[in-house]
Amino acid sequence: MNRKAFTLIELLVVIAIIAILAAILFPVFAQAKVAAKNASSLSNVKQTMLGELMYQNDYDDTVVLACWIPLVGNGAWYTWGRTIQPYMKNVNIMYSPLGGPHAVTSWMIIFSQQSYNWIGNWQYFFQYGMNSSWLNPGNGQCSNLQQGTAAGINLFGPPIQATALNSSANTIFFTDAAEDAPQQNVGSYVALAPGTIQAPDVCVYDGDDWGPNPSFYFAGITGSTTTTQAGAVYPRAPGGANVAFADGHTKSQQLGTIAQGTNWYKGQANGTALILDRTKYEWGAPY
Repeated sequence: MNRKAFTLIELLVVIAIIAILAAILFPVFAQAKVAAKNASSLSNVKQTMLGELMYQNDYDDTVVLACWIPLVGNGAWYTWGRTIQPYMKNVNIMYSPLGGPHAVTSWMIIFSQQSYNWIGNWQYFFQYGMNSSWLNPGNGQCSNLQQGTAAGINLFGPPIQATALNSSANTIFFTDAAEDAPQQNVGSYVALAPGTIQAPDVCVYDGDDWGPNPSFYFAGITGSTTTTQAGAVYPRAPGGANVAFADGHTKSQQLGTIAQGTNWYKGQANGTALILDRTKYEWGAPY
């Protein structure tokens, strides 16, 4: 007599095998999804850097202004992202596929204050931040911040010539960035370099460094960097943060590698990090 049905034991064995395979494969699928998003993020920061290089080509190798106010017009504030948009024609490239929301409603007060007349919050909350401390450097006394340029008032120091970099292949230009409070991972158009508060030859616009600081701010928005303790550099990528260097190449790096050449460690008091070896430092000094 032919058997036409599975026994209960056989069905349970098959179900158990399927459950085991699912438990093995689902994490693999999740990792593959993250890897794909990270590859897309690396491509985004690469395209952003290529837009910046095209801008430099049109402006005698001068790097873009991180943030500025035109001398004529309605007093609007502009970030580097708006400046290089004609070379990219795609705002979405400036947001990470691994990132969180693009704006936080509790921070929107900045966009209704006349003293901070931004043209849309989209250009503030980019999720790749510019190395403003060393690419638009203020001098050690901060006396050359917010000075007039041919274009307008630069909120940081004067932009450098890209040819003045000691090693463009080892100088961070853009990296994953975010202000992590009141809502984590929302984005920041600038990322601070570690050790700049104690550096005698550069000025930190916002008085913050790579440490837990509840009073962290950029241009009027109050948040904190207590989560990453890394000056708005945000490790979204599995390998840390995605970084675009001044010569155009990109890679993922751990926070410790991004801060190499300094004595930074997570939990260090804000403003106490020191630049110890500038030959290993990836933020642009010395020129």
